[in-house]
Amino acid sequence: MGGTEVLKQFEIALDISRSISNRAFTVVEGDTGNVLHITLTDDGEPADLSGCRVLAIFSKSTGTSSQDSGAEGGGVTIGGAAMNEVTIRLFNTSFAPGMVECELQVYSGSSLTTLVTSAKFNFTCRRGILNDETVCSTNEYPLLAELMAQAAEAVETAETAAAAAYAAAAATGQDAHAARHAADGPDPVSPGSIGAAEEVHAHGGLTGDGRLGTAEGCFAMTGAGGLLMARTAEEAKSLLNITAATGVEAALPASGWVDNAQTVNVAGVAANSNVIVSPAPESMQAWAESAVYCSAQGAGTLTFTCTAVPESALTAHVLILR
Repeated sequence: MGGTEVLKQFEIALDISRSISNRAFTVVEGDTGNVLHITLTDDGEPADLSGCRVLAIFSKSTGTSSQDSGAEGGGVTIGGAAMNEVTIRLFNTSFAPGMVECELQVYSGSSLTTLVTSAKFNFTCRRGILNDETVCSTNEYPLLAELMAQAAEAVETAETAAAAAYAAAAATGQDAHAARHAADGPDPVSPGSIGAAEEVHAHGGLTGDGRLGTAEGCFAMTGAGGLLMARTAEEAKSLLNITAATGVEAALPASGWVDNAQTVNVAGVAANSNVIVSPAPESMQAWAESAVYCSAQGAGTLTFTCTAVPESALTAHVLILR
C-alpha cells in the first residue's frame, strides 16, 4: 500500500558565469530522497534552457559521476515559467562522505554541440549512524562471554599438545638428524645429491625437436607474440625486431580524469608498439595509492585507468621499444 513520499528538498541559486553564495546543506550517505531545485541564471538573468540538455557533474571522495537530462531515468528535469529551473533527484551514487562539488554542463544549439559550464556549488555528505559497520545490540552478552572463554581454553589445549609433540620429536633424535644434514653439518645435503640443478646454471640451446641441447646458453624474452627463446640477447632483440628504445614522459593532469580514466598524447607510440610504463619518482606514492595503470594504447596515445582519482598531477615514464 502506497503512502506519502518524504523528501529532503534544497533550493539552490546558480549562475553560469559567476559564483553565488548558497545556504550550506548536508545529505546522508545512502539516502534516496534528496531533491535539488536549481534556478540557473546568466549574469543575473534567467538562462532559457528550452531544448537544451543538462548534465549534473559530481566530484566526490570516491571519484566523479554524472546525471543527465538527456538519458531516460537520468534524474534531471528542466522546467519553470522561464525554463531556467533544473530539478535533480539525487542518485545515492552521486555523493559520498565528505565534501561534494557539483556543476552543470548545458548543451544547446540545433545539434546540442554548444557547451557552457556553470559555476560550482558544494554540499556535505555524512555517514548515517546505521551503516555497514554498525553492531546490533543484543541481550546475549553472557552467552558470548561463555563462548569466548571456551575458545581461549581450546587455544591453550592446542598449544599444550603442540609443545608435547615438539618434545617427543626431539626425544626421538629427529633434531639431531636434521642438524647432521644442515649446511654446516657433517653430511650436508647438496643439489647434486638429490638430483637438483645448482643455484646458478645454464640451459642449452633449443634443438630441432624442441628440446634443450648442449649450446652454451639460452636467452628468454617476452614480446608481443608471447615467450621467445634465443641463444643470445642480440638474437632475442632481433626476433622481437627491437632496434632501439626511446624514453618519453607523459603528463597526467589531475583535472584530466573522466570516469576514472584519461587518454594522453605520447609522441612515438604506435598502436602495436611494445611499451613499458612506470611512474616518475615524485608520482610513485600517489600512483600506487590510486592504483593507476596503462589500460590501452593507440596511434600516438596511451590511456590510463585508476581505481581512485589522484588529487595531484602525475608524470609517467614511457619506454618505447622499436
